[in-house]
Amino acid sequence: MTAPEPMPRPPDIAISVEDHWRDLVTAALLGTDRRGPPAPIPVLADLIDDTARSAPSERMLAHVAACTAIRRAGVMPGPMIDPLAPPDDDDRPPCVPAAVDRWHHITTSWPVLDDEWMLTLVGNGWRLAPELVPTALGRHRRDPVRHARVRIAAGPLADWLIGHLPDLASTQPKAIVDPEALAELPELPIPPDLTALLSASGAEVGTVVGSGLEQGDFGQPHRGVLVNLVARMVPSGLADLATVLDAVDPYSAGAGTASVLGDLAITRHRMLDELSAG
Repeated sequence: MTAPEPMPRPPDIAISVEDHWRDLVTAALLGTDRRGPPAPIPVLADLIDDTARSAPSERMLAHVAACTAIRRAGVMPGPMIDPLAPPDDDDRPPCVPAAVDRWHHITTSWPVLDDEWMLTLVGNGWRLAPELVPTALGRHRRDPVRHARVRIAAGPLADWLIGHLPDLASTQPKAIVDPEALAELPELPIPPDLTALLSASGAEVGTVVGSGLEQGDFGQPHRGVLVNLVARMVPSGLADLATVLDAVDPYSAGAGTASVLGDLAITRHRMLDELSAG
């Protein structure tokens, strides 16, 4: 038995979705064995003209589903648009998931480590994981140096995103970025009497800081400079420093600060380990 032809439609006459829907209802009531589905209106033609749906009843179901979606949405499908061109390739591997999680942690709890995280990532040949690029660009859009650093870390994807989402661009697009500032960690204020500890071992730093916290030599006013010290001391001493700080008398006045500094030391130690060269 030959399949019935689609319901004829007068040429060059536009038809509304509602009129088309009524034609579909009529075809459904009569059955596709007696009357083929109506010819699809232009906005549905690409969907219905599918060789995988060769039977009239299958085309009918696709037809009804498409019309139902349009009627519920209350809008007609727009014209076809050209697909987005992807960003250029970047041969660098994206940073590992643990580093992604660490970035979220440090930007929330230890922003003092943000610069080192990004510089270490780039220096060891990683690229910024794609899911971090929009957030990192938006986070530093008012800081020309850090924003430029994110663009380097993200590679072609950064400029591609900015082209489609201008709000991610720098708020100072004409700012001249010093290459040295771009490649180096910014200095943090550290008192001269603590500067020598920047190159000391973790045990030595722990002895000075730990005893100072226990004996009350370092109080709440010193917390900021001690954070800066731990954020800039030689990385090889971080694990030992954390061990010493963990042993600070829990009943001493400085126990809370010791715990905070120990968390910073461990966080920085793990951050650098996760971003180590592959």
